[in-house]
Amino acid sequence: MKKILLTFASLFLLGISLSTAQTVDEIIDQYFENTGGKEAWKSLKSMKMSGTSNMQGMEFPITIYSKRPNSEKLEVQVQGMEIVEAYDGSTAWSINPFTGNTTATKADDEANKEAAKKTFEDELLDYAAKGHKVERLEDAEIQGTPTFQLKLTKKTGDEQIYYFDQENFVPIMIKSFANAGPMKGAAVETYLSDYTDVDDLIIPHSIEQKVNGQTFMQATMENIELNPEIDDTIFAFPASDQSNDKKGMEEEKSVKKEMPPKKSMMEDKPVMLDKKKKEDPKKNK
Repeated sequence: MKKILLTFASLFLLGISLSTAQTVDEIIDQYFENTGGKEAWKSLKSMKMSGTSNMQGMEFPITIYSKRPNSEKLEVQVQGMEIVEAYDGSTAWSINPFTGNTTATKADDEANKEAAKKTFEDELLDYAAKGHKVERLEDAEIQGTPTFQLKLTKKTGDEQIYYFDQENFVPIMIKSFANAGPMKGAAVETYLSDYTDVDDLIIPHSIEQKVNGQTFMQATMENIELNPEIDDTIFAFPASDQSNDKKGMEEEKSVKKEMPPKKSMMEDKPVMLDKKKKEDPKKNK
């Protein structure tokens, strides 16, 4: 009996030693190997995902277009209307009829800078060449699953924490920190599951995001296309909406406030000008 107990103890300690022996690069390399290989990921140039999103108990069709190096567009159909969020590589813009923005509106500088930080390619792929650093933290348990915890510090200084399933070496949760918008400063937890084959890669089809433990978005991808032909115009700010620019509207408003009142040539009295109505600035989601 004593020998059996010692054997179990030895196996337990062996499991602990194997877990702690994994280096950062070994965990990351195994992750890419298990999901298709680094070369397959590097050959990925574009992606289109479509499915359903669940927000506040209601389901909506959702489509996401993405393309190298960092173009992205999200389309959500809600009650016969369309919500759009996009970035074309230089300009972030959106349409949200539920906040009064029925035409495309450019994001403010802060939101635009945040959009520019996102990349199509996985940040862990050749992370050192990108100027990023990765360190291993203490192992953690996520929803009952033992995970390796890796902290990614990007070249910009932004941080993300990855939680890798110790059995399959895939991230089941990624923690990031909002730098703009109404959730600025909050930790955003993105849960990934339902890893499924898509051509040569294995990609999660279920996504759930939480803030302060509360779910604010769930999405299930029913169809994922790899390397589809996506024209750059899909991401571009609509030419017909060039005048609907948040930054420009704010600057114009500021200039008008500083201008002294005009005087009539006939009378030494201020001329009352009709103020043009403006659309309310888009509220951040």
